[in-house]
Amino acid sequence: MREIYPLQERPRFTIAIIGGGFTGAMLTVQLLRKAGEGVSVVLVERRSEPGRGVAYGTAFEGHLLNVRAHNMSAYPDAPDHFVRWAQRNYRASVKPDDFLPRAVYGQYVASQFRQATESHPRQFRYIRNEAVGLIQTGSFAEVHLAGGEKIIADKAVLALGHFPPGDLALPGKTADCPRFISNPWSPEATRHANQDNSVLLVGSGLTSVDVAVELRARGFKGVIHILSRRGLLPQSHKPTGPFPPFQSDGCPLTALELLQLIRLHVRAAEGRGSDWRQVIDSLRPVTQQLWRNLPLAEQKRFLRHLRPYWDAHRHRIAEAIADQLTAERESGQIQMHAGRITEYREDAEGVDICYRERNSGKSAKLRVDRVVNCTGPDSDYRRVGSPLLSDLMNKGLARPDQLSLGLDSADDGALLDARGVPSDVLYTLGPLRKGGLWESIAVPELRVQVADLARHLLIGHRAEDEAVRFALGSERSPVPYV
Repeated sequence: MREIYPLQERPRFTIAIIGGGFTGAMLTVQLLRKAGEGVSVVLVERRSEPGRGVAYGTAFEGHLLNVRAHNMSAYPDAPDHFVRWAQRNYRASVKPDDFLPRAVYGQYVASQFRQATESHPRQFRYIRNEAVGLIQTGSFAEVHLAGGEKIIADKAVLALGHFPPGDLALPGKTADCPRFISNPWSPEATRHANQDNSVLLVGSGLTSVDVAVELRARGFKGVIHILSRRGLLPQSHKPTGPFPPFQSDGCPLTALELLQLIRLHVRAAEGRGSDWRQVIDSLRPVTQQLWRNLPLAEQKRFLRHLRPYWDAHRHRIAEAIADQLTAERESGQIQMHAGRITEYREDAEGVDICYRERNSGKSAKLRVDRVVNCTGPDSDYRRVGSPLLSDLMNKGLARPDQLSLGLDSADDGALLDARGVPSDVLYTLGPLRKGGLWESIAVPELRVQVADLARHLLIGHRAEDEAVRFALGSERSPVPYV
């Protein structure tokens, strides 16, 4: 893929997209599919091949999608697109209910990206670099790159995806603890699989499941300990039939009312021979509305008390993965623990972990060879170490949302500045909007966000173009780009 070097002339683009995971890649695709000749798009991404990101960049085929193939189309207007692609490019026997490898999905997104960008070579440029700063000057953004180069765009979109877990400030743990792996997505997390007799995964969500499955595939024979505050593993998917949309006479205004409403629907579903999975799935189209109707204090209460249970039931895993975990728990090869870590002591031979058990309150101790931080992506962007986000917040161009789950944004994805004023130049989508939308990390929701934002940006561009033409009394030349 052609990169845009050198940049001495500081070219100006219509839209700059910063980040090349699923959202950045598919926003590029949607813009190029829908744009006219006067629109130019530049993508800034450090990886060599945009479209994969953290979730789909894995090369390990044992990492399966957590959603069935029939609901993983990258296009909201073509629901069977991924299934048809997989049947042509992966395996002819793929069925809509299959859970395919995430690596295959990464190939799918990358293929859509390549097809769109190669079909519009004059309208697209890719810069393999890192955006480290941004200045908003009037009606355009100036993006500063790590090498000192700059690009200018009428609009800039932050599609930064997920960041590694935040630092675990465990009592006794220092910065120099070689047996503690801070980033579960790094090769270091599973590199010593054959050398260790035991490992502790801190956190029991999807990240922990990924690491456990890969450890086994790489030959780890020892015991995998999994410890979290409540000791809840993700639940398993099960085959489900048709189910009516989630209905509510009124939107719950407290976390307790929301819990009671869901339980009411679950009891009704069980009375009809269904189960809670169908109720949770029926919530997806209205989850964002329910979340936004909760007052801030109730959203915080939900995060404190209900989030672990929601995550375990909402973000389920493929049956094959669940069966493997169940078999290993029954054999003792995976051991679950619920509690709070009270001490971390590392020596040349291993690590001692002391924790207070959740149910009994008693102190307990584990001796392991290695500890991996599997607590999930850090969403407090004041501490993730991103030069770009720090720069935006220091300049007052962006601010964290009130829940520290992402950045504050308007309904159309426009970033809110430090005063709460929406930008008409800077936008975001995906995980960075989780605080306002809650459901903002899975493909079924992201593909709609991507399509909506592409439409909004292009409508705005056309309106600005018309305004300029009217003011000048003549046709405006296309924005120059290289």
